[in-house]
Amino acid sequence: MRPPADRSSEGFPLRGSPFGRKWDVAVIGAGFAGASTAWWLRRAGVGSVALLEREGTPGARASGRNAGIARVAIADAPTAELAHRSVAFLSSPPVGFTPRPLFEPSGGILLASEEGVSGLVDVLDASEKAGVSALPMNRAEILDRVPFLEDSPFLESALSPSDGLVDIHGLLQAYLRGMDLFTSSAVTGWERSGSRIVAAELEGGRLEADHFVLACGAWSAELGALAGTFDLPLEPRRRHLIHTGRLDWVDPAIPYVWHLGPDVYFRPESGGLLLSPCDEEIFHSGDVPADSEAPVWLYERLERAFPKLKDVPAARVWADVRCFVPDARFVIGSDPLLENLAWVCALGGHGMTCSAAAGELAAALILGEEPPVDPAPFDPARLFP
Repeated sequence: MRPPADRSSEGFPLRGSPFGRKWDVAVIGAGFAGASTAWWLRRAGVGSVALLEREGTPGARASGRNAGIARVAIADAPTAELAHRSVAFLSSPPVGFTPRPLFEPSGGILLASEEGVSGLVDVLDASEKAGVSALPMNRAEILDRVPFLEDSPFLESALSPSDGLVDIHGLLQAYLRGMDLFTSSAVTGWERSGSRIVAAELEGGRLEADHFVLACGAWSAELGALAGTFDLPLEPRRRHLIHTGRLDWVDPAIPYVWHLGPDVYFRPESGGLLLSPCDEEIFHSGDVPADSEAPVWLYERLERAFPKLKDVPAARVWADVRCFVPDARFVIGSDPLLENLAWVCALGGHGMTCSAAAGELAAALILGEEPPVDPAPFDPARLFP
């Protein structure tokens, strides 16, 4: 895993102007939420989908700055169901979706010290309700897979065998292949007629569409307010990732390991380890620089959870935001006030993992088709005062 880079030369279908025609759907945001929604809309036969990205290249923010861990065992059954559905998609994608495998089924290990045991119980209960396999493990089984955890003081552990690692840039490119993608296209305003949006205003002109989708992460609430709908209580939180550089003793075949109480995780990457202190500082700025204290936070948690790792180097550090609403569930579905506006946001760090199922659900709701899962837990109307 590396910090995001300019990917404009790697096959993204960068197109000309979005103006001068009326689109069936305009999706705002070309990260995982928006790209997947656009892909499912096109797969369903929608004739014209405009995908607008405010950055110069898609994946420049959170979608290109995550750890690539597909974790299905989640402490919320509706979210776990989406994750399970998405990983099934990644494990066996449709013919022509990608020229190379995107998913490595490595499995994942969840550990819990005393303060995290109740959290692990919640994960196991939610997994059972969602039909997700999460199997209790004993210490000997854990150490057989990851020997350097011998002095970790965990009390409980579980294996999530369907979990794995994802080529995040390959996945985003697969969603975007063949799309009408317009980069450096920030929405600055809206044109409305009654309870409908007529056009999105961009710096270079106005884009007309029958339907609009807000899938632009931390900017979704701002654009919703600008359109005159309700105030979505969206909270961006910064999270750091730290890579150690090469470590000769790291086996690249080990699963990722996620410790609960304190929360901290690692996975093998590029000959070393990719780790996160699982920080969640509220952070509203557009730019998301790394905090120089992030390695300190990591080492404090490693000393408690994985003592053998407390002295690993911090060769590279980067960060971005994940977005949440108060109940920590996704926001997917029709706006309660504007009839041709939909939301796909607040994916809370599960955006890559759940992208396929989130986009599938969003597309079905936009088109008035039978949803693949119960949409009620994710309905934006639940947050409407």
